[in-house]
Amino acid sequence: MNLTKIKLKNNCKIEYITGEGIIIENEFMRVNKSPHKLKYPLELDFDLAYLVGYHLGDGYLEDAKKTLIRRGKSGYELVYADRDPNQIIIIKDIIAKKFGFELDVYRKSNENVWIGRAASCKTLHWFLNTKLNLPTGRRDKIEIPQWIFYKKHFLANFISGFFDADGDVNNTSNHSYKIIRIQLTQKYKEILLQLKSILYTDFSIKSNLSKKWNQNAWMLHIWGNTNAIKFREEINFRNEIKKQKLLHYLEYKT
Repeated sequence: MNLTKIKLKNNCKIEYITGEGIIIENEFMRVNKSPHKLKYPLELDFDLAYLVGYHLGDGYLEDAKKTLIRRGKSGYELVYADRDPNQIIIIKDIIAKKFGFELDVYRKSNENVWIGRAASCKTLHWFLNTKLNLPTGRRDKIEIPQWIFYKKHFLANFISGFFDADGDVNNTSNHSYKIIRIQLTQKYKEILLQLKSILYTDFSIKSNLSKKWNQNAWMLHIWGNTNAIKFREEINFRNEIKKQKLLHYLEYKT
């Protein structure tokens, strides 16, 4: 059985939330009377795993059911936000490649934050929610979708996306020498504990967890040259700024 294949019955209509259903035909998906006719991926892959990792760190998928109750009309917004515009372009390019859909990209007024947004796209919302298992609305926990565990390179790209969203790299002084530190900050301790276990079990990368001082957040730390090299070889960042910082610190150490 091919667990990574995305199986959608051709020439059918799928009910979703309320209103018009999702029409599947000839490897495209659309909603009747909507201008959006999107292709859909035929198989789960590393780009989708990366997208899911980044989304769980910094993405938002509107809770259409709550919007329906509140406004009397459902909404299907998708939003990403990052201080690095090139990070938003990475996400924009994945969505364009996989779905043939272009996110709107713009700088938020009076803030150094870039937005990638689909104001309302029911078909994309449906696929991300039901096929990639991305949650809707504000979260009170983060859960890794089960399909991410199908392949090791799915896990690696998921973690890469998560670290691009909420991670960073620097070097910190320890008396007379500097230590490379890759870190990930989250308010949900459970997801960091799970990642800590995955990093060690699947990639032989050691890490530790600490409470962020005077804040309702936790930090996962990957310390030292050996673990940083393993992270770069097995996972790495896609974000160019973070990727180059890690390379610079490794070259400086060696």
